[in-house]
Amino acid sequence: MYEKYIEIINSNGGIITSKDANQKGISRTILSQMVKNDVLERIERGIYATEQFIYDELYIFQIKHSNIIYSYNTALYLLNKTERTPEKMDITTTRNNSLGYCKDVANIHRVNDEIIDLGKIKVATNTGKEVFSYNLEKTIVDIIANRNVMSIELSNKIIGNCIKEKSFNVNLMFEYAKKMKVYDKVKNYMEAII
Repeated sequence: MYEKYIEIINSNGGIITSKDANQKGISRTILSQMVKNDVLERIERGIYATEQFIYDELYIFQIKHSNIIYSYNTALYLLNKTERTPEKMDITTTRNNSLGYCKDVANIHRVNDEIIDLGKIKVATNTGKEVFSYNLEKTIVDIIANRNVMSIELSNKIIGNCIKEKSFNVNLMFEYAKKMKVYDKVKNYMEAII
């Protein structure tokens, strides 16, 4: 009875929002019936999953909050630069975005609209779902510019390891630092650790 709807949802990784479902011809009534008949699970308000879906907190959080980008410790985790799973998610959003109700699960960092997308990339979570994160160069600039986000020992170790990698683009890092108006801070830090 619901096979064609399940097929549509499974082709989307086993998860769908009510908005996406509506665009694909699945009404809210059908979603409700599928939940009632245990064919579908409502995992959050407006988010539904089939049994094929592998629960992914970062992916679900980003579906609920499409205007955030993972940053700092969470970006390092997503980029495989730390093995420590962050206790709370680090997210960056614009200054006018009210996410105060998320402060129990996330450290909220705010930036101006002009630089929100600076260094934004898509990266796979450990379940293979794509989310938005900052790239390594932008993450390093953020950590240097905001020294209170993590311990000095940990940040020095992570930054030292990252800048030694062949793939790390120092010029891009300095370009971001200029756009973020923290060039001198980043330059002085880099001179001190090299």
